[in-house]
Amino acid sequence: MKKKTLSTITVALVLGGSSIAAPMIASAGPKIPALSYKGTITMYAQGFTPDVPGVYLAPNSPKLHMLENAAMEFEKLYPGIKIKFVNSNTYGSVQWYETQAAAGLLPDIVFVPISYANATLPSGMFTNLAPYFNEPNPFIPGNKRWSAIMNPRVLGITRAPGGEQYVLDGAWVATAFYYNKNLFKKAGITTVPHNWAQLVADTKKLKAHGIDPGAMSSQYMYSWWNRIFNANAVGKKEIAKLLAFTHSVGIVNQVDEVQGYAKGILNPAKNPAITAWWPAMKDLLSQWDKTVLEVPPNSTSASAPTPENYFSAQKVAMVYDGSWLPPILHSLPKKQQFPYGTFTISNLKGTSKYATNLVTSQDVGGPGTSYEYAVSTHKSDNTMTPAKLQAVMAWMQFMGTPQWDAKMVNEQGDFIPTFKGAKVPPSEASIARDLTKPWYDLDLFENLTGGAGTQIDSVFQEYVTGQISFQSAVQQYEQAVSQAVQQFKQQNSSTPS
Repeated sequence: MKKKTLSTITVALVLGGSSIAAPMIASAGPKIPALSYKGTITMYAQGFTPDVPGVYLAPNSPKLHMLENAAMEFEKLYPGIKIKFVNSNTYGSVQWYETQAAAGLLPDIVFVPISYANATLPSGMFTNLAPYFNEPNPFIPGNKRWSAIMNPRVLGITRAPGGEQYVLDGAWVATAFYYNKNLFKKAGITTVPHNWAQLVADTKKLKAHGIDPGAMSSQYMYSWWNRIFNANAVGKKEIAKLLAFTHSVGIVNQVDEVQGYAKGILNPAKNPAITAWWPAMKDLLSQWDKTVLEVPPNSTSASAPTPENYFSAQKVAMVYDGSWLPPILHSLPKKQQFPYGTFTISNLKGTSKYATNLVTSQDVGGPGTSYEYAVSTHKSDNTMTPAKLQAVMAWMQFMGTPQWDAKMVNEQGDFIPTFKGAKVPPSEASIARDLTKPWYDLDLFENLTGGAGTQIDSVFQEYVTGQISFQSAVQQYEQAVSQAVQQFKQQNSSTPS
C-alpha cells in the first residue's frame, strides 16, 4: 500500500532560478535571484516566532527579534515582498497540519517535526528541498552547494527514506543531566558522575539525605534513553553493518532499521540486547519522582507536572532535559534562581551484559528544535504558484545562512546552531564538538509510523513504573515493533526485504 496522498490537480513547479539580471549584495558577491512575485509570504516559525503584533508568546518566554530582523533585511532587497509571521495554537497537532493542508491553507513555510514530514503526514504536503540543497545559496559568499554548510549528521537525520529532504534544519538540542549544585553539595556530592555506577550511587546518596533525586518526563523517557543504550549495546561493528544497508553516513535511517530488523540485528525477539538495559533504567527511575513519570506519554494537558517545573522549583536535584530548560531557569525571579550545572554519562558498564565501550553520551539531542522548516506545496497551500515558490525559496536561502542561523539560535537560549561558520555559544562549545565525533542515531522504531512512538513509549512507561513485568513489557514491545515494521513496508513498497 502506498503512502496516502492529498488529491489535487498536478501543477508544474519551477525549481530553477530566473535568468533575469538581478541586483547585487555588496557583501555576498554573487547575484541574488530576480523574483517576479509580489505579495506576502506567510511563515509559521513556532519557537523562533518574533515578538510581532498578532503573535502571542507563552508566559516568561523571551521576546525574539532576530527572525524579524532577517525578514526586514530581505524585504529591503525585495520591496514588493512582505514576510508575515503567523501563529498556531495547536503545536504538535497532526490534525492541524492535515486539516489546514486539506483545505489548502497551510502557511507558505511551516515549522514541522521531521518525523511528521517524513512519515506521519500525507505525502505531497511539502516540497522536496533536496534539489535546492544541491544548488549554490546566492546569499553565502563563495558557496557552490547549499548543503556544504549544513551539518552532515543533521542532513542524515532529516533525510526521508526515499532520499527527499522536506525540512531545513539549523539547530541542535543540547541534552544532558541538569543538576542543582546546592542540593548536590547538601548531599555531600563534590564531583558529578560520569559513569552509570556513580549516577546510581549519587541518586541513593541524595535519597539518603532526604532530597528527591530527579524527575523525568514520560514524553521523552524511552526516546532519549533508548538512543544511548541501544547504540551502546548493539556496538560499533553491528552499527557498521546497519549503515552499509543504505550506505548511510553515521545515521541509521528508517530503511536501515527495517533491514536491521530483517537481519536480526535490531529484532528484539532475536537480539535481547535491545531490551536488556530496561531493568537498569527501572532501578534508577524507581528512585526518582514518580508523579512526573506517571504522566501519560505525549500528554498535552497544561496542568500536567513537568520535570522543568519541578527542577525550577528546586523540588528535585536533577533532571535529564534539553536546551529549552535554561531559558526557563533564566526567567525565574532573581531570589528564586540557583546555581546549576550539566553532566553526561559516558560509561554504561553494568547496565546489562551487552554493554560495550562505545561512548554514546552525545547520541541524545539533535535537530528536534523549532528550527525545522518545510515549504508547502500547491497541494497544501493554494496560493503557492511557481513564481511564489521561487520567492519562498529565496527567503529560505536568505535566512538559511550561518550568519542568521547563529543570530536566531543564540537568541533563543541554549540551542546549538549547526551551519558551518555559525558562532556557537561558549556554554555549548563542548557539546558542539561532540557533533564532530562518531555519533549514531539509534532511536529505534519510534518514527517508523505515526503511532509506533506512542505505543512503544507507553509500554516502556508501564514497565519502569512497575505496572507490568519485564517479560510482559518485552512481549508487547516486540509486537509493537513487528507491527511498525510491517506497516512501514506497506507504506513504502520500495523498501528492500
